[in-house]
Amino acid sequence: MIPGWEGVISESHIQVDQITGSYTNSVFCVKKNLRDEKPQKVLLRVYGNGVDQLINREGELQILRMLSSVNIGPQLLGIFKNGRFEQFLDSKPLTKDDLCMAPVSRHIACRMFQLHNIVNTFPPKKDVIPEVWVNIDRWYPLACKAVESDNKEALRLLNLLKDEIPRLKSILSKVNSPIVFAHNDTQYGNILRLADESNQLVVVDFEYAGYNYRGFDIGNHFCEWSYDYNGPEPHVFHRDWFPTEDKQYNFLSAYLEAQDQELGLVTTRDQLTLQRMRVECNAFSLASHVLWGVWGIIQAAQSEISFDYRSYGIQRLQAFEDFKEGIYNQILEYF
Repeated sequence: MIPGWEGVISESHIQVDQITGSYTNSVFCVKKNLRDEKPQKVLLRVYGNGVDQLINREGELQILRMLSSVNIGPQLLGIFKNGRFEQFLDSKPLTKDDLCMAPVSRHIACRMFQLHNIVNTFPPKKDVIPEVWVNIDRWYPLACKAVESDNKEALRLLNLLKDEIPRLKSILSKVNSPIVFAHNDTQYGNILRLADESNQLVVVDFEYAGYNYRGFDIGNHFCEWSYDYNGPEPHVFHRDWFPTEDKQYNFLSAYLEAQDQELGLVTTRDQLTLQRMRVECNAFSLASHVLWGVWGIIQAAQSEISFDYRSYGIQRLQAFEDFKEGIYNQILEYF
């Protein structure tokens, strides 16, 4: 299946080590150990139980092939019924503390723009529906079916969403956030620093990627600042870790500078432009809370991965409920 691995015919020829930090699939590093050959590694991704109802696997493979054609992300080496093999990148994932470092945050912003800009090479269909609405519309009914009868708080929050989702769509439509090719899950574990002399950052794990609002991808990334997936309570949403205005402006200015460089422009950035973009991203952080909130409720009923999906989902839905009115007022002020 994998080119160059034809000599692997026994379990003794390989070493398998699990890679932690993935909450959708099980991920492993597979090392080839043949006596007369240089050791080689590949990444093995085994799809999680029930996640096919969350992810369009055929669409994901099309995206991986598309990205590979423009040298973005790891190469796809082989697929099988419930997983695939990918190129193993010699690298280390970022940490939660890395996200807070101004130079690293600006580097991530540049990488995010470069990914978003693929929309000009591979434009979407004219009638494309942004991924955030595709997934919320598909996942919300699944969450309502999956929620346990004794989970009173989740039931209450899900019931509120029946009216709140249409309202959210209506209000966010006023923001006019551009459609880009978005990763949609840029938590720090999906951003790798290469071990070579380039020290470059590489974004991986594109299973939720697709055409989406710019504001969603950035706002969702800001939400990921609030998690410590390697800590004792990886499911906890630490509200006070959300990036401050200054840290958001640091990220957004780097993003816009990368955009100007691509377009060959020299622009003096006015404060109002940055303020409007910050409100745009915070507006779509509400959609991020809804999306991952219902995802957590579904995963609580089916995932075999050790993670408190139930509490995670409730905290994201509660964050939406707590923040929505304040952010809606900001949208009305700026848009």
